[in-house]
Amino acid sequence: MDDSVQEQRGSYIVGAYATSPNLFEWDQETELQYFNELKKLPSIRGLELPFWGDGLHPFDDRWLLENIDPSWENVLTCVPGTMKSLESDPNFGLASKSEKSRKDALTLYKKALLAVRKLNNHLGKEAVLAVHITSSPSNTMNNVTGSVDRFLESLLEIASWDWCGAKIVMEHCDAYSERFKPQKGFLPLDDEIDSVSRANEKTNTNMGITINWARSVIEKRNVLGAVEHISEVAQSCMLSGIMFSGVTDIKDHKYGQWEDTHMPPARAFDVEYYEDGSLMTVENIEASLMACDMKTLDYIGIKLQAIPKDALIVRRIGINRDAMKILDIVTSRVHDANV
Repeated sequence: MDDSVQEQRGSYIVGAYATSPNLFEWDQETELQYFNELKKLPSIRGLELPFWGDGLHPFDDRWLLENIDPSWENVLTCVPGTMKSLESDPNFGLASKSEKSRKDALTLYKKALLAVRKLNNHLGKEAVLAVHITSSPSNTMNNVTGSVDRFLESLLEIASWDWCGAKIVMEHCDAYSERFKPQKGFLPLDDEIDSVSRANEKTNTNMGITINWARSVIEKRNVLGAVEHISEVAQSCMLSGIMFSGVTDIKDHKYGQWEDTHMPPARAFDVEYYEDGSLMTVENIEASLMACDMKTLDYIGIKLQAIPKDALIVRRIGINRDAMKILDIVTSRVHDANV
């Protein structure tokens, strides 16, 4: 990717919904204040938009269309809609052994495609870089409800749809384990790599895989988990993106222990907003980026949550601003080291 083009359009995909004052409730006034401040951050390339199962926005599609920056290049993640569906159907997912549950998951993704088209039609361009899919349902060692064969079958169908310029990207979530209780418990990364690779060969497409930093660390209970996963997918030549979301190994009263709560990075440089217990340190971010060739990535992003619930907008914006500042410095270091 040309460095000058990347710098001109902003560097990072931001999962800003996780830092929004309206993650769980809706108030147009505070959301407008939040969006107006987001637009002032020059490092934003676009948003990671949450797809909850119907429409572009959990509360008001029209509001989002009127207020999204038309210059942004965005990612649509279907993880929220997947987790919501799993609440009512534990077998829900593209990898489900239950044919009804697998078909229901395909219906979710058809609705996601409609959301992509809606955004594109409004903006008059292809505004979605990628759509994140998952290999749900959740599994345990005693109850494996997911199937590699069923996942491949689903991938082949999804690959046959016209995604209007968006790349289908499988987001790895923590897999089931004999040792640790998973947060999500989807298919192991090796199975996902094999399935996506086989689907690409059969359909002549270029579906990719993205690594969420925290989810790989949670799976391994070790910061090297993210490095290992990034390296493994990079070697398969299917690494599309890295989303930096933090986690802690201590009993944190806000973000929990080994929980997928999108903890901000640890203290670094002169940033104002950070979390002392975060495992997402400068050193660990750098090691993760050194495990791949950054130039081949479609995107790098952040997804962070502002806690407590009544955090001021200045804090919500500051968390994203400071995380991107850390990434700016670290990505520059990695680039220089590889020149």
